[in-house]
Amino acid sequence: MNNPLLDKLPVGICLVNQAYEITYLNAFFIDRMPPDTADAAIGKPLAEVFPEQIRFLKRRLKSVFVLKHPSFSYWEQRPHIFPFKSSRPITDEETQMVQNMEIVPHKDQASGELFGCILIQDVTAQASYFKAQAALADELKAEHEAQRKLIRKLDRAQSQLIQAEKLASTGQLAAGIAHEINNPMGFITANLNTLEQYGRNLLEACHDCEQLIAAKAPDCLDDVTALFAARHLELVEEDIEPLIQESKDGLERVKDIVSTLRTFAQEPQHAWGHLNLNETVEQLIKLVSTQFKHARFKATCTPDNLRWYCESASIKQALTNLVINAAQSITDTGLVLIDIKHADSAIVIKIVDTGCGINESDLPRIFEPFFSTRAEGKGQGLGLSVVYSVIERHKGKLRVNSRPGKGTVMEVYLPQLQDNDTQQKTTSTASNAQTESL
Repeated sequence: MNNPLLDKLPVGICLVNQAYEITYLNAFFIDRMPPDTADAAIGKPLAEVFPEQIRFLKRRLKSVFVLKHPSFSYWEQRPHIFPFKSSRPITDEETQMVQNMEIVPHKDQASGELFGCILIQDVTAQASYFKAQAALADELKAEHEAQRKLIRKLDRAQSQLIQAEKLASTGQLAAGIAHEINNPMGFITANLNTLEQYGRNLLEACHDCEQLIAAKAPDCLDDVTALFAARHLELVEEDIEPLIQESKDGLERVKDIVSTLRTFAQEPQHAWGHLNLNETVEQLIKLVSTQFKHARFKATCTPDNLRWYCESASIKQALTNLVINAAQSITDTGLVLIDIKHADSAIVIKIVDTGCGINESDLPRIFEPFFSTRAEGKGQGLGLSVVYSVIERHKGKLRVNSRPGKGTVMEVYLPQLQDNDTQQKTTSTASNAQTESL
């Protein structure tokens, strides 16, 4: 099929039949394909011409063939569908083409055959403009934040004054939210189980009807088969069980996170008792890993199920701050290791990360309130200050080893305390913090 008008359009057109074979390519498509591929593409399977894209394209085409509705893919979701190049209007610089794709159903009027018409639009220039505008917006936002720097410093001072109260209320709020989430999760899970059984019963009823009609009224069998095909019974049967199972798996994940959150937040503020450090670290990793998916977390505790007498809520808060700091220092991928050992009437907690590290000039100040090495607006500079205060109350020590570009080791030393120790106020000389370079 040759159509000069279609060849002049600034849009790529590829026609594919229901056997997923290419039946037509316009000039836009052919000009951007390798010459040896373009010449012999007509009549070939789509998988042979575009092997890397076939999985994505076949899924979209199948949807169009079955539902007879257009399918869209915008560049924000998948910018480079086909391996095409695009030239800049002024500089002629070649770059990878950013594409919008639409697949529309097309029925041949003469033969009645259904095709999928793949339309490709080059939006490289528009995408570049959009990214430039987004970058400009980020710059303006950064400037705006810089202008509000003094106001934020005042806000931080207020934040430190109410920090202890916030920690208590946050724990109570988290436990309350977890309880409220559990209620709808219960009936959603029950409803999904019921829907799963209903689905099986309906599908079995359809198959039983088909068999019954085949035996009792064979003349109607073709009509029933056509009816089932028109309602996509085969697709429903194929899809319904995985969809329900995926939903149930998602609910199990939510249930696990909620359970961990409730357990982690249930410690009363300022209460002293024996805390299971092994369970605490496992719960902490579950919670933090949902936020920092780019980092890997690993925990070791010797001995297993180590229980330690401490102010449980504040130790949990200190560990949380240290682990979050470690995860935040990792920009791409990396490891956060939590190692706990009991020896000589004390415990040593090491939190090791492979993140960006801390500059030597910043090490002496990292425990100061409001001091932060992160960008403005990304942190209040209170996390390590809170950790220092907690370790001080426990008559412990905190040592930091760090090297820029290599990572950081936070080492917490906590001596064994008795009930009478917790009734005495500790002085600032009872605890010290040391900072070193690796």
